[in-house]
Amino acid sequence: MGGGAATVHYKYTEQHGHAVVSSAEGVVSDGSLDKGTDTTECTQKYSRMLEDDGSSNCDAGHIMANRLGGYGNQPINIFPQAFSINRGVYAQFEDKIYQCIKSGAKQANLSWQFTYKNTSSTMPSQVQYTAVFDKGDCTTIHSVFSN
Repeated sequence: MGGGAATVHYKYTEQHGHAVVSSAEGVVSDGSLDKGTDTTECTQKYSRMLEDDGSSNCDAGHIMANRLGGYGNQPINIFPQAFSINRGVYAQFEDKIYQCIKSGAKQANLSWQFTYKNTSSTMPSQVQYTAVFDKGDCTTIHSVFSN
């Protein structure tokens, strides 16, 4: 992803007949910033197919953010995410990562853990997101997002 500068490894499990992301790990550097892609109609449909809260209004959330070099046109990098979280506190967290890379960190090691309400759920109920920076003024940041 991200012109070859960002790498992500995903782990998926099967729930209710669908493959759903359980965790991911990635590395982002200055070379991948602003090289991702927006979501597409196809990835938005994919996300809504997995949305199981009955509202049919989720965002196609990037696992590796667009501005960090993540592709929105690849379903492997997409999960159903609450609109207000995706465009609110989650985006703010991703901006902290972006700013840390811009301010001197050479790279960040990112990790995500996805939690589901039960084994038949296909939309994560919670996402734990951690970023560990190699240099610069940034420290490890971690947050847990309800979904």
